[in-house]
Amino acid sequence: MRQCVKDIGKYSFPRRTVEKWNALNNEVVTAHNVHSFKEKLNIWRHGDRTL
Repeated sequence: MRQCVKDIGKYSFPRRTVEKWNALNNEVVTAHNVHSFKEKLNIWRHGDRTL
């Protein structure tokens, strides 16, 4: 990623979004539909709380 000189670039929406997207697990990114993506994202973010 490109280095930002000013703070406005560091906190811009595209920069924050790309960093979070790149941190996602490959299983989450390759979900087949929106419903599956949301379920996998919640599990990735919060862990498996089905106990």
